Amino acid sequence: MTKTDRRRAGLWGGDGWIDVSRPLGPDTPVWPGDRRVSLDAVSIDDLTVSSVTMTCHAGTHVDAPTHLVAAGVAVHEIPIGRFIGPAEVVRLPVGCRLARPGDLPVGWTPRTAKVLLRSDSHPRHARFEDGFAAVTAELVGWLADHGVETLGIDTPSVDEYESRELEAHRALVDRGMTWIESLDLHGVEAGVYLMVALPLPLRGTEAAPLRALLKKLPEEELPPRS
Repeated sequence: MTKTDRRRAGLWGGDGWIDVSRPLGPDTPVWPGDRRVSLDAVSIDDLTVSSVTMTCHAGTHVDAPTHLVAAGVAVHEIPIGRFIGPAEVVRLPVGCRLARPGDLPVGWTPRTAKVLLRSDSHPRHARFEDGFAAVTAELVGWLADHGVETLGIDTPSVDEYESRELEAHRALVDRGMTWIESLDLHGVEAGVYLMVALPLPLRGTEAAPLRALLKKLPEEELPPRS
């Protein structure tokens, strides 16, 4: 079993956790014009001290409403419950580039307040360019109407690469939802998981990197469909 296979299988002492975060390092792609990840280390006697500089939108991260609205909620003000609890992974159709309610599985309704969309449209080290999946404001509204509070996606943005209006971002703010971008859901089966995805406790920022972990929930612990 390769290192990637072990990570995907969540074999951390056999406890079943799957790391769905994108690793952070100098090769981590960022939006054009954003500050890339830079790691520096200094050795003092037998000690090593490292420092890091990067955009707060690097890798797997949460956006806060202040990303769009100056008077909005910052990262440290988002309820912590938005990042912990049951979350449902849902597959988008192959080739889907702008997801609408009709692109969800036929007859599907959310079982949890957290929904993670797997599109497989943005490989781990791919550059940020047109072609990855995004969502419509219509889908955001549909999910909100069905009780979803946290939306995650495995692409760099909930909006299309060339979007200037950022309609999905604004719909999420308007509906009071939380959104996580750049998850790594490759190989993760559709289903319900326990999610722990805590952002760095940065005060006053509009975004923060986070470590996202999933653990498959047994059938007897699954919430009923609404």
